[in-house]
Amino acid sequence: MGVLKKFEQRLEGLVNGTFAKVFKSEVQPVEIAGALQRECDNNATIWNRDRTVVPNDFIVELSTPDFERLSPYSGQLGDELAGMVRDYAKQQRYTFMGPIKVHLEKADDLDTGLYRVRSRTLASSSSHQGGPAPAAPPAPPAGPAGG
Repeated sequence: MGVLKKFEQRLEGLVNGTFAKVFKSEVQPVEIAGALQRECDNNATIWNRDRTVVPNDFIVELSTPDFERLSPYSGQLGDELAGMVRDYAKQQRYTFMGPIKVHLEKADDLDTGLYRVRSRTLASSSSHQGGPAPAAPPAPPAGPAGG
């Protein structure tokens, strides 16, 4: 990842984090969907001119209040978000090494309205590719987009 992209991510995290702290808004699923799309874009690996691989296993870390609010729907929400990632990847001509999964986890260090997305590329058990790729480094906490 280039220096400019890292700077942009840090700046986005600072701005969004400040916005979330001031307004104390809850995380909305549409924000998570946007973050998953950015996670794909930021971690896309070009294998050849016809194949760009993106992560297929996502962990969305939420503040305790946001996790408690969304966890009763985590199964359905995870499926919906995975479908959205699949649709986005198709538009971008991305491919996956295995099935797409989105998990919600509680993170005690995050305030309401903040979230963090981690991802990794996991090969499916039927794949003849090598073992799982290392996880991408966690992104800075994100929050609602100001605008």
